Amino acid sequence: MATARWRRAALVLLVAVTVFGGGFELGRTSIGYSIVGAMLERIELRRQLHTLRNENESLQHRVSSAEIGQRVDRQAQSDAQRMIGDLQAETARQQQELQFYRGLVARQFGAGTLRVQELKIRPEQGRRYRVLITLVQAAARDTVVSGTVSFAIDGTRGGALVRLPLADVESNKRRELPFSLRFFQQIEVPIELPEQFRPASLQVEYRQARGVEPSRQTFTWRVEGEAESPVL
Repeated sequence: MATARWRRAALVLLVAVTVFGGGFELGRTSIGYSIVGAMLERIELRRQLHTLRNENESLQHRVSSAEIGQRVDRQAQSDAQRMIGDLQAETARQQQELQFYRGLVARQFGAGTLRVQELKIRPEQGRRYRVLITLVQAAARDTVVSGTVSFAIDGTRGGALVRLPLADVESNKRRELPFSLRFFQQIEVPIELPEQFRPASLQVEYRQARGVEPSRQTFTWRVEGEAESPVL
């Protein structure tokens, strides 16, 4: 009987130890799993936090760029408006000057008059020159005038009077040059004089339409930067 009781007691003790040990191991394992899960969760939270910080910085950068862009746009708009105002004021001033000079020319030469306002002769190389003819018209309205202009050079060669037409001195042998102007136009004509020719004057003629008698003006041969004497 005593032996049987000892066996039952030992069996109960063994079961108790087993249950206690199993519970201990199960608890320790559960705790370990909880620690690992907590660590993984913390790592994930850190990753999310890092992502959110990057997104926040990107958004702040975009906001700053947008604010800078708005300031630049406002400044550009302000500058453009100021430039437009300046251009409008300059246009109005030039229009007033144009009306003044147009009236001045009209009083001096008559309305609708086309004429050579200025003629310049510039030296180039050797016996080559550049003739600059400035045509103007005093029109009451902004009308375009078209036509042709030509000139001849009067001088002497070997003691004899000689007249050289445009085709004899112009590089492309043209007899006349076209023009089309509203207020004024400057025409440049490169020429080359023959040897032994002594120029004295230029006779410019211009006409607005074929079949119409041309207008003529005579100018003294005077080269810019040179003495007022014929070319030898």
